[in-house]
Amino acid sequence: MEYTFRWFGQHDPSSLNDIRQIGVTGIVTSLANVKYGEKWTNHEIIKRKKFIEKHKISQKKNLKWSVVESLPVHNDIKKRDGKYKYYIDQYKKSLVNLGKQNIKIVCYNFMPLVDWIRTDLNFKLPNGSIALKYNHLHVCAFENFILKSKDAINRYTSKDINLSKKILNKMTSLEIKFLKKSLLGGLAATDRKYSINDLNYEIDAFKELKHGDLRNNLKLFLDEIYPILKEQNIKYCIHPDDPPYNIYGLPRVMSNEKDIQFITSIYNNDAIGLTLCTGSLGVSKKNNLKKIISKYGKFINFIHLRNIKRYPNSYDFHESAHLDGDINMIEIIKLILKEERRREKINHKHSNIPMRPDHGHTILDDKNKKIIPGYSLLGRMKGLSELKGAIKILQNK
Repeated sequence: MEYTFRWFGQHDPSSLNDIRQIGVTGIVTSLANVKYGEKWTNHEIIKRKKFIEKHKISQKKNLKWSVVESLPVHNDIKKRDGKYKYYIDQYKKSLVNLGKQNIKIVCYNFMPLVDWIRTDLNFKLPNGSIALKYNHLHVCAFENFILKSKDAINRYTSKDINLSKKILNKMTSLEIKFLKKSLLGGLAATDRKYSINDLNYEIDAFKELKHGDLRNNLKLFLDEIYPILKEQNIKYCIHPDDPPYNIYGLPRVMSNEKDIQFITSIYNNDAIGLTLCTGSLGVSKKNNLKKIISKYGKFINFIHLRNIKRYPNSYDFHESAHLDGDINMIEIIKLILKEERRREKINHKHSNIPMRPDHGHTILDDKNKKIIPGYSLLGRMKGLSELKGAIKILQNK
């Protein structure tokens, strides 16, 4: 595996000077400074690429921009409405410009409105570290009593609604503020942030869209960009839904093996590939990660290794240490290494799959610093070290 690390640009509290010291060769980043939906120009891409490459990691080697995460797909494209034709045209130009600069792996998602969601950004673990957590009743409380979404009452049981109201009534104003921040798209790397009124408006704009509609819109979008992916030799890899169930009553189309089977069968070409995020898929007990990797390994172009701890009889989960959760990370790594060996035998150009440690606990001195939730430098460095140790041992077996 190629060891990479997420970096959010010059405003990221984790600098490239810090990141280059922790044992990675590649950077995973995006141009968040470009207006949502607009073209990534050659100038901006080259500027970011050169800045990354200025940072040495050895006498003969510098950091490189390995993966784009992400090139956001505008919501108009997802609902195939509004200015979707314009935004697809902008997207095509961005892909061409990335290809010209030899940036060949692009991660994206097709989640409506907001992508990954957590409700608690400061969940304290017994050892004093801080994790991210998803709480189903907190989402219920937000939808019904803060957002006051028209159809929210139909998405929850009366028991859940009553319990969530009691929970909300006990929350402090600061806790409610953080809940709003999380659920209005305030987390790192989300495509947009919303006000209460804006989010309600957007939910209404999407509410007629069913699972089949969103899936078809994804296929039509891929039909538009596929020739460019082939021409530029770009590996375009979709990120699973996080969490892998509907949010705000909106459909999601990358939550399980059936969804993976659908997208990989459109062209049966690894240009339309996958981002294997073990944490996102692993939240659902129904997702057999070992089976998914074994069956769809040739489509995996980028990897997020992350672990989670599920709560019994609930949708709830929190982020666990990378080797200590409900996902058997050792078995996952074994299968990834097996896929890489298969690629080596056939002289595949991308046999060394980029991997980054996804999320991490806030630990040690990072608890006293400004950080991006889930992206503590020290927490991710700890996770990376654990993963690298496991990979090294398994490679030598």
